[in-house]
Amino acid sequence: MQDSEAKKLFQWVQRHAGLSRRKAQELISTGEVTVNGSVVTDPFAPLAPSALRSLALRGHPLPMEPPEPRIYRHHKPDGVLCSHDDPHDGNTVGRLLRMEGFIGYTWAGRLDRDAEGLLVLTNAGEVVNAFTHPRYEVEKVYHVWTSPSPKPAAAPRIFAEMRNGIADDGETLRILDGHLQGRPVHAVVRLAEGRKHEVKRLFAHFHLDVRRLLRVTVGPIELGDLKRGEATRLSRVEEGQIFDFVQSRLAAH
Repeated sequence: MQDSEAKKLFQWVQRHAGLSRRKAQELISTGEVTVNGSVVTDPFAPLAPSALRSLALRGHPLPMEPPEPRIYRHHKPDGVLCSHDDPHDGNTVGRLLRMEGFIGYTWAGRLDRDAEGLLVLTNAGEVVNAFTHPRYEVEKVYHVWTSPSPKPAAAPRIFAEMRNGIADDGETLRILDGHLQGRPVHAVVRLAEGRKHEVKRLFAHFHLDVRRLLRVTVGPIELGDLKRGEATRLSRVEEGQIFDFVQSRLAAH
C-alpha cells in the first residue's frame, strides 16, 4: 500500500475493527479512537499508510491487517440492551461481547431490550450494511405472544390488514405474511422493513399487547436450537453462503 492510498480515519477503523461506517464515525467523534497513541476526533482526517503506526479502539490495539471476516449467531436474552455501552446500564450486548472476546464485532439488526432471539454478530462491515439498511429488504421472522391472544376467527383479517399496510405515526407498517400456531397460540410474522418497534406497533393497532417477542431468522440465518446467551460461529460453508447473499443484495441495489 502506497502513500497515494491515503484514507479517511473512519475507513481505517472500519477496515481494522470490522465496524459499520456510521459506528466507526461515531466512535471516532466521541474520542474512542487513538492514532499513534493520540486521540483523534475527526472521522474524516486523512491518514496515509506510512503515517499509521498504531490504531486503538477503546484502549484495545487493532491489528494492522484486515481481520478475518466471521459471522456468528447469538441468542440475545430479553432484558439485555442492544448497545455497545450505556452510562446507566451495564447489561448491554457490547459488554457481553467484550467479555467473550468479540473485539471489533457488532450486530446486524438490533432487538429491543425486552425482545429476545437471533442477533447476527460479525466483524464484516458489508454484512452489517446489507442486513440493516432498509433498502436491502432482508427478511426477518418473529414469534409473537400477545395479551389477549388473537382469536383464530379474526386472524385472517388481522394478517390481511397487516399485509396491506397499517398507518401509524406518519409511517406505513406492513408484514409479508403471518399465521397463528402453537399452544398457547401465538403469531408468526415475516417482514422486511425493520422500522422502530414495528412488530409492537402493528399488533397495538389491533389492541394486542406484545408480551413476548422472539426473532428466529434474519435473512438466511436461523436461530435454531441456540440457547439463551449462547453464540456460535457459522460453518465456513454457511459463511460463504452469507457473503454470496450479501454481495447479491449489494449488487441488486
